[in-house]
Amino acid sequence: MLGRSIALQARYAELYRDYLERGFDETLSKDDRENTFDVDWKYKHYYHAGSDAIRLVVNGLVQGLYQPPKTILDFPSGSGRVTRHLRSFFPDAKVVAFDLYEFHFKFCGETFGVETFQSKENFDEIDFGQKFDLIFSGSLLTHMPADLFKAALRMFSRSLTDSGIAVVTLHGRHVEYLHNNRWAIIERDRFVKAESEVQASGFGYVNYTDGLMASWFTRQERYGVTLSRPHWTLKQLEDDYALRVLSYTERGWDNTQDVVIFGKPGVNEWEKV
Repeated sequence: MLGRSIALQARYAELYRDYLERGFDETLSKDDRENTFDVDWKYKHYYHAGSDAIRLVVNGLVQGLYQPPKTILDFPSGSGRVTRHLRSFFPDAKVVAFDLYEFHFKFCGETFGVETFQSKENFDEIDFGQKFDLIFSGSLLTHMPADLFKAALRMFSRSLTDSGIAVVTLHGRHVEYLHNNRWAIIERDRFVKAESEVQASGFGYVNYTDGLMASWFTRQERYGVTLSRPHWTLKQLEDDYALRVLSYTERGWDNTQDVVIFGKPGVNEWEKV
């Protein structure tokens, strides 16, 4: 085990050196609202969040003794915040950008040369026709009601290869602190509803306003702010014996969102990595 771990660290260090040498495509989509930056630090933060996702991915792969992935899904891809880094760090892998909105995944396909796939709001209806060694899901389960949250976990589980892992980000306790002490992520009266729910059960959700849904999230009936505690999320995962939990880290992504990493083989299956 130790020898495999050291060898894998050396392999990922080699990939990192190549990634630094080739860089990544910094092209931004003119249609992406995330890219309407008015100050320089926001540009830097956008690229930093993308590269920080690679740190999470590599840590999860090394921890679980997984070889570099050959197939990768980025969901939701947006206009490539993470996709551009995955494409550069794993140049030999097939990368799929997956999003509900065509202008997002079309940009990723045309700009980064990745494959694309359009999502549906009901995750139980999604079948990729393939499985993935790595799934990265940044800022998806931070916006889902409980039934869609659980459906997304089911989708991740059935879409992983026999030695695949999923790296998923969440709104944990720190986001509650940020909203109450630093900056608001939604109107106060709405946040109070989600906050009271999470304190009572470990999970809270509130929809965005009708106006925001009509102007920004036109393909969704439900989308808003999700708050989830570690014990609630882990309970959903431990009910699926086809998975094993690799780690849970509070403030793991961009020093803000929690990160849970889980994957195959299942908790009681023989090692296949």
